[in-house]
Amino acid sequence: METKHKPVLLKQVLETLKVKPGGTYADLTLGGGGHSFAIVEAMQGKGVMLVLDQDPAAIAEFKLKLIEKGWQETTVGIYKLKQLQIYIEEGSFRELDTYFNKHKMKNLDGILADLGISTDQLEDEMRGFSFQKSGELDMRMSPGLNVKASDLLNGLYKQELIKLFGIYGDIEFAPQLVNEILKERAKEPINTTKQLRAVIQKVVPYSRRKQVRNPDSRVFQALRIAVNDELNALREMLPQAFAALADKGRLAVISFHSGEDRQVKTYFKELIQAKQAEWVTEMTRPVTAEVVKNPNSSSAKLRVIAKK
Repeated sequence: METKHKPVLLKQVLETLKVKPGGTYADLTLGGGGHSFAIVEAMQGKGVMLVLDQDPAAIAEFKLKLIEKGWQETTVGIYKLKQLQIYIEEGSFRELDTYFNKHKMKNLDGILADLGISTDQLEDEMRGFSFQKSGELDMRMSPGLNVKASDLLNGLYKQELIKLFGIYGDIEFAPQLVNEILKERAKEPINTTKQLRAVIQKVVPYSRRKQVRNPDSRVFQALRIAVNDELNALREMLPQAFAALADKGRLAVISFHSGEDRQVKTYFKELIQAKQAEWVTEMTRPVTAEVVKNPNSSSAKLRVIAKK
């Protein structure tokens, strides 16, 4: 299946990571593979790279594309072309040390984490990520996770739901939303994207959409973050990634959600204040030319540091 995903801030990522032939790199969020393939191309047939993702569909598609491009699988999950070797792992970046140790990778020149969801995942009705698609409210990045979005909607208590939407979505109408969820689930379980969107519409009708920004996407995003424990995973990943860098190695993180961005910004500032790192760039405003081509990049923020 051809990917529909367009990697955000691709030019800026390559420039700030200073990708070079013979280097050692890691893409912790493969997705549609756009960033990974661009880094591979910039390595010019020399070096080592780790590619990681929780989604088996993303991993499978990437492997197929490598084979189409002439890569050979020398061992399970290890692909080689010329003097460049790629290690491919299915898993969470919260266990980053496990993968670096497995492949004896250290002193990396650059690490990338794009915290957004891929267009391919949004387009898949079976995954339940998008309010614009009809399907089951699943939202698991990995099929190995036990809890779906529908489990949270139908199982959490009132205050737990209010906290979920408040913390993960900055949703000011969380109490009203939760009251409506409780009413609806008392009639029948809320198991589909269509049902959830109908609930949101009752709380924020179209007549109020100018006052309340993107209510549907914020509610769906909050649920996705909760299902996949994304903020805690990010908190665990960041120190592992930084520790694996070589001197002057660079860590780049693209965030889309205010909670994610606060974590990245705070951690990076702590490293800089401790004189362990320095800023390479902070891109917190949309790149107009890119937004025109790729509207999904409108909320993207890129922060990059270099290890001292």
